[in-house]
Amino acid sequence: MSEQQLYDEILKQKEQLQNLLQEHWELYSSMDTWFFWFNLATIIIPLIILYFLIDRRRLFEICFYGYTAHILWLNTDIVLSNNNYLTHPHSISHILPQGFTITAVLFPVVFMLLYQYCTNNEKNFYLYAIIVSIIFACGAGGISGFVDLLRMHKGMNFFYLTLIDIVIAFIALWATKLFQRIKHRTKQTSFNRKADEK
Repeated sequence: MSEQQLYDEILKQKEQLQNLLQEHWELYSSMDTWFFWFNLATIIIPLIILYFLIDRRRLFEICFYGYTAHILWLNTDIVLSNNNYLTHPHSISHILPQGFTITAVLFPVVFMLLYQYCTNNEKNFYLYAIIVSIIFACGAGGISGFVDLLRMHKGMNFFYLTLIDIVIAFIALWATKLFQRIKHRTKQTSFNRKADEK
């Protein structure tokens, strides 16, 4: 098979897969099922809670942490789903990535509020992140598995989900600290230039 033929076959298979995903969603996950409304609630309720609890003085910093956690988990979830380590059989839409409600909203919001709490109260983020990761992976993951919103394959289990949560929480923290350091250095350099000009 030539490269072009193989490429065309890949496109054909992807089209067939997308059609099957759409058919599955329409039959078992659309607006007339409780899965859809549960997924929708998993998006709306955390965002409402975040709206009322977020520290607006540190809005961009906390949102940067959450955005980083979201991007990391979303990409991790895509890799795990594409390789069938875990699947989300009942997503909010067949168009959005599988597991969108957890990776785009629930996980980032929980860890944004944890980051805010730990930094505002001088708590050890690493310790709290480990504890919350265990609770999140076993709690949210356990509930998702029980109600068939999450299926794990190929040896994937809650221990691995916990490790992934911990790694993502830590990397998001380090990225946020890095950008805070860059911001601080930029302000310091700007202040020094203005002082030199005077």
